[in-house]
Amino acid sequence: MKDPLLRALYISANNPAVTCPEAHKVRKGLARADLFTVVHDPFMTDTAKYADIVLPAALYLETDDLYRAYGAYWMQWGRRAAEPRGQARSNFDVAQALARRMGLTDRIFTLAPQQAAQELFKGSTGPASKAEPARLFAGESIHIKHDWAGQPFGTPSGKLEFFSEQLASQGLSPVPDWSPDPIEVADAAKWPLRLLTAPGYFQAHTAYSGVSFLREREGKPFCILHPKDAAQRSLADGAAVRLFNDRGEIGLLLKVSDEVQPGIVLVPGQRPVGEAVSGTINMLCSDRYTDMGEGATYQSTFLDVGAWKADTPS
Repeated sequence: MKDPLLRALYISANNPAVTCPEAHKVRKGLARADLFTVVHDPFMTDTAKYADIVLPAALYLETDDLYRAYGAYWMQWGRRAAEPRGQARSNFDVAQALARRMGLTDRIFTLAPQQAAQELFKGSTGPASKAEPARLFAGESIHIKHDWAGQPFGTPSGKLEFFSEQLASQGLSPVPDWSPDPIEVADAAKWPLRLLTAPGYFQAHTAYSGVSFLREREGKPFCILHPKDAAQRSLADGAAVRLFNDRGEIGLLLKVSDEVQPGIVLVPGQRPVGEAVSGTINMLCSDRYTDMGEGATYQSTFLDVGAWKADTPS
């Protein structure tokens, strides 16, 4: 990301100023005077506030799109229920317009949404090859029957491999194994509580932060601590508390409940700056990667919780 240094950034369907780990570093990067940032979003998100230009995005009810079930073999073509309001445009529309202005002539940049979706089924293999696009685009919900016997694994042999040569070549254990992470062990020795972050009860990350009704149902941003841990720290239910580690500190309201185990602090959802007592939870999470797959390590965060003081920096 530093070679070469980013000079322009286009962000759509994302809110990295809140949802990325070590969010304070992300904000510092977005605030660079030499970075030109465009945000395409239907709401003025925390990220959009850093943008040089904000483009209004169409809502999902204002776009045609192909929907597939999460974790199940169903798909459906969704026709828009209304035209985009004002100057709002879909991600698909903006991408095609940018491509034309950049002189790109690939056929995909000339197709309507349904035509582009139809291209996905041409030459498809696996479960998708059994779909019937005509029924799908006629408005039917399509169930794809999975061929468990004929569908190979994504391995060199096409089989389930108990010993993986690919993992061995990456310096990882070639067989299912667990070994302690030195960084996590060191953090756990220093900080007594493990942080768990999860989608909120009425908020999925920040996707619905623009819906006031759902924000009200969710309530003020809070953390959940086991009664034993709260008592050890003389913290009362409903009190403002500070969550802190080497990366910084934030302020949330406290909910004392045995729905979490001792040694755990649960923070449901990522909320915009200004809703919490102070900060956002991902400021405390490390931006390092997992060893396999290079995923985020949100749940490998350790910290402590204490009483919030009026003179605590915000």
